[in-house]
Amino acid sequence: MNDKKMIEHHTHKLAETIKRLLRRRAIGPLRKIVNKIHEGDLSFLFRFLSLSEQLTLFDLIKDKEKQGYILSEIDRDTFLALVKDMSTAVLIDIIENMPSDDAADLIDELPPEKADAILEGMRKEESEEVEGLLKYQDKTAGRIMVTDFIALKEDTTARDAIISLQKEYSDVEMPFYLYVVDEEGRLVGICSLRQLVVVAPSTLLKSLMTKDVIYVQTKMDQEDVAKIVARYNILAVPVTDDNKKLVGIITVDDVIDIIREEATEDILKMVGAGEEFVETKSVFRSSRTRLPWLFVSCMGGLFAFYIIGIFEQALMQAAFLATFIPIIMGMGGNVGTQSSTIVVRGLATGRLHLRHFTTIVLKELSVGAVLGIFYGLLIGIVAHIRYAKWELGLIVCIAVISSISLAALIGSMVPLCLAKFRIDPAVATGPFVTTSIDIISVFLYFKLATSYLL
Repeated sequence: MNDKKMIEHHTHKLAETIKRLLRRRAIGPLRKIVNKIHEGDLSFLFRFLSLSEQLTLFDLIKDKEKQGYILSEIDRDTFLALVKDMSTAVLIDIIENMPSDDAADLIDELPPEKADAILEGMRKEESEEVEGLLKYQDKTAGRIMVTDFIALKEDTTARDAIISLQKEYSDVEMPFYLYVVDEEGRLVGICSLRQLVVVAPSTLLKSLMTKDVIYVQTKMDQEDVAKIVARYNILAVPVTDDNKKLVGIITVDDVIDIIREEATEDILKMVGAGEEFVETKSVFRSSRTRLPWLFVSCMGGLFAFYIIGIFEQALMQAAFLATFIPIIMGMGGNVGTQSSTIVVRGLATGRLHLRHFTTIVLKELSVGAVLGIFYGLLIGIVAHIRYAKWELGLIVCIAVISSISLAALIGSMVPLCLAKFRIDPAVATGPFVTTSIDIISVFLYFKLATSYLL
């Protein structure tokens, strides 16, 4: 059994054990289990439980930090359901034991009245940190940073830095980097713990620090932050304000969450299913999210139906023409979706850039032409053999080549054009691309058939 299967087996076995104990109301054994297992396993196990079971399990957890971790990891709907009847005092106790960035995210999800009551009830230092993060726009570096970091003056010695780490910064979340600031608090350098312990105790930080610091500003989008951390393989990235004053750091665990969140959002947008994972929504919310997108497909289908109706007379004269409509539309739609997906993910990961607009489009068009020629010849030969009409085979071949080539062109151009106008290119896939390609493919096919066959 490989590692992945072992983990899955362990998780499912644990879920079955907890559900069995919940059914028996065996509170004692349950309390021992939930306070023993890792909070990461607990938050994952919550997916397998009903709301009443989640509430029972959550109340058995003694560690407030573990409770806070679970609240920060579960989806929005589950979080709101769990805290709906929870007292303000209990919520304050949990939130005060959470990292400030996670606390800000949770408070932002709460109704305004409850959020205000929690902020008023929190310790002044904690509430100021959270309110400071809440002033930044959602999904920016300022919103996801933590304000607990190690910042020392550049004239500090290595000995004094180590003493500060032991006395003042023992609870810092990411102690691997020491950030060096000037008298105004502006970021001027960075050094690692390893550098600190291998130099002479009297060495000043300014003489051993790295001055070329990778940093981000509070207004930067979280997706761009994730790209920077991934590019430079760092465990944390410092965040500064417009004056380069150090105000926080973003740690790699938050970056992993960002990458997962952004990838999920893009995938859901590509298929017209909204931006949130559908399994966390009610039936009504899921339906409401997907209705507008499917309406585009519906209208496109009706338009294709109208086009086919225009050529109704041709279909009556040669009914065999209808047999190739599904394959021509299907091939074009699939290639269009492939091209748009490749471009969208390329833009999202930074592998493709708008400045290479023409190169990207020409490459996808060339790929589409090669695919079109291959499948056009294949389907054309089948059409000729089936109906003994070389003209039909030629028309089907040309229609397939045209459909696939145009699909690759549209599939690559649309997301690039949207990105150029600062519109999320993920919306270019799915209904918009496939619908437009279906309409064009049907029209070209029947135009060729009526012009050269009938």
